[in-house]
Amino acid sequence: MRNYIIVMLLAAVFVPACPDAGARGIDLSCGPWIQNVSETGFTLMWATADKSLSWVEVAPDDGTPFEAARRPGFYQTVAGKKYTGTFHKVRVEGLEPGKAYRYRILGKNVVDDSDPYGSVYGSEGTLKLIGTVMTADPGADTCRFSMVNDIHDNASLYTSLVSPVKGEPLDFLLLNGDIVSYAKSIDTVMVHTFGPVADIVKDIPVVFARGNHEGRGADSYLVPGLFDTPTGEPYYIFRRGPVAFVVLDGGEDKPDSSVEYSGLADYDAYRQAELEWLRGAVKDPLFADAPVKVAIIHIPLIDGPGSWYAQSWLSRNFSPVLNEAGVDLMLSGHLHRHVYAEPGTCGNGFPIVVNSNKTRLDFLATGDRIRVEIYDTSDVMVQSYSFRVD
Repeated sequence: MRNYIIVMLLAAVFVPACPDAGARGIDLSCGPWIQNVSETGFTLMWATADKSLSWVEVAPDDGTPFEAARRPGFYQTVAGKKYTGTFHKVRVEGLEPGKAYRYRILGKNVVDDSDPYGSVYGSEGTLKLIGTVMTADPGADTCRFSMVNDIHDNASLYTSLVSPVKGEPLDFLLLNGDIVSYAKSIDTVMVHTFGPVADIVKDIPVVFARGNHEGRGADSYLVPGLFDTPTGEPYYIFRRGPVAFVVLDGGEDKPDSSVEYSGLADYDAYRQAELEWLRGAVKDPLFADAPVKVAIIHIPLIDGPGSWYAQSWLSRNFSPVLNEAGVDLMLSGHLHRHVYAEPGTCGNGFPIVVNSNKTRLDFLATGDRIRVEIYDTSDVMVQSYSFRVD
């Protein structure tokens, strides 16, 4: 319900502003981006320049024409009615595990819907014939992804870091927080989050961990609606091959009473509720039975001299739960510099790798080993780690 409300708010306030937006006709103004891939489906999200009725068609990525795939179109519906608007979120289901599919987005503009018994539409057209998506393979023996963080609206930095992995067989692209500096308007957040990597996220799913800066600005409450998660919250678990992931949300980094938050912060209660969820989530067989366990959070669980309020609280409260759950590695950002924390140095029973704001982290895991490589903007490897998984 919460995610549904946020999506409806997004649809109401979104003003198309992504590059190459068409002023007329059926045009995508932002996206698409792939979310929440499972063994049998995925979510596709995008925005149109004009109010439209849009839908998704899929076909196996084996040359089968869409017309011959004999699959119905997938629509976004609200209480039994097909949705029309500018912000679109469509769930595709009924697919086969570990299989590649092509998708395309079709639609028709809403010319006039003032008559409740007779909406007028423009001609039907294909918005985009774009990309492929691979459903999750429960039998996969590896997991591979790339991660960036703390981009802070810097499109040239973003593209220089991520462009080298275009076309690589990634399971997903991980955005570990602070991709934007503020969320003053949701359309600007879309531009900076998906625009610079549009040619990649049309084929590679995006996994998002909210940073503290995504919680700032008038439209910050709409940011979670840009992402579809298994829980409907910014914290969730999922599995890819041998790896189970727990994605956590540290909220803001200062006390709720800080003057910067204008009396709007309620993160203490939010983190406490998340902690209660975490205690149960790590016992879920989806997570507990995985050979490899990885925690993802923007603010690292490092408590020491100079640690800010939230960082200390998260370390004291989340680390014991993750330690008991047998987490093998934590990946974070936030500090704008590379940091490696050995297990046991700050209440952590697992290594913590903090990626800087100017490097890309590449991850590869098998059932018994994790390999982490860190690359600079010239795509030169500057750091690497190898972890044995017991």
